[in-house]
Amino acid sequence: MKKGLLLSIAALLTFSLSLAGCGGASNSGGATEGGSAPSGNGGEKLVLKIGDITKPNHSWNRALEKLNQDLQSKSDGRISLELYPGGELGNEKDMMQQLDTGNLDMAIITAAELSSHSDAFGAWLMPFVVENHDQAYKLWSSQESMALFETLGKNNVHGLGYLSSGFRYYLMKSAPITQPADLASKKLRVTPSPTILDFYKSLQVSPTPMPLTEVYTALQTGVIDGIDIDSESVQPEKLYEIAKEMTPSKHMYWIGGILINKDRWSGLSDEDKKLLEESITAAMEFNAQDVSKNETEGLEFLKQQPDFTISELKKEDFAPYVEGVESAWSAKSPEIAAFLKKAKEISNQ
Repeated sequence: MKKGLLLSIAALLTFSLSLAGCGGASNSGGATEGGSAPSGNGGEKLVLKIGDITKPNHSWNRALEKLNQDLQSKSDGRISLELYPGGELGNEKDMMQQLDTGNLDMAIITAAELSSHSDAFGAWLMPFVVENHDQAYKLWSSQESMALFETLGKNNVHGLGYLSSGFRYYLMKSAPITQPADLASKKLRVTPSPTILDFYKSLQVSPTPMPLTEVYTALQTGVIDGIDIDSESVQPEKLYEIAKEMTPSKHMYWIGGILINKDRWSGLSDEDKKLLEESITAAMEFNAQDVSKNETEGLEFLKQQPDFTISELKKEDFAPYVEGVESAWSAKSPEIAAFLKKAKEISNQ
């Protein structure tokens, strides 16, 4: 009798231990410290909070949607993005501060804003660097382009790549821009980066910085004569209703850096770093094709607008002004000199 009782107790203990082996992780495997539950493959869920200043339907956010889909697919739902477009988290200066402190995981920051943290990012603000989207993509995915991120040593960030919103155009209220003299004394809305200002001052432009949201009224009332603007913004901002003279000059390629908080990056496993880098490469390729397509469709739309005129200019006419700003800024930054050298190599291929 006693022997039978002992055997029953032993069997019960064995069964309990087997249950613990199968489900004993349930107590320690609930929500992680950040509130995320572990994924099916045993890794912790990773949700990266990312912001930018562009509207939800902008090419950057289309690329981020693509990035989010790829991350979720490749990680079986373990890694995802939490998107904050349209300046929901503040302007670019605000987001750089949030990146530094770790309150924001990732952000897309324009080269213009980054140039206020490092002169080297003035490389992207040099005039007439590339001639088409294929050249631009080769340049932004080059080692020389990625090396610019290394100059952000005072910021707690790590650079992962770039997204573009295409070439810059001249959009004027009345007279078209076909030669350098056409820009003299014109009140032109520009982004107030030192490299951009140097270029326009050499052309005797009256640079007039202002938020994009104020441009429509400023054109309407004559506060400005025109705007230096990326091709993607002309249509959604309805600027073609007021300014009827456009020159698709492609005088600058507008781009933003994909940044991640450095501490956040350091805390990722090698596997997750590789997955994020591969997905960002795919998002950049998607963005390059998307922007090129969008530019073509945008030009076709503008050609159909009443009394709207599209003019051309010769890049060669601007050569003395281009050489002046390139020479001055290459002397200030070896990274800019290397970047421009690479751009010329790509253009000559």
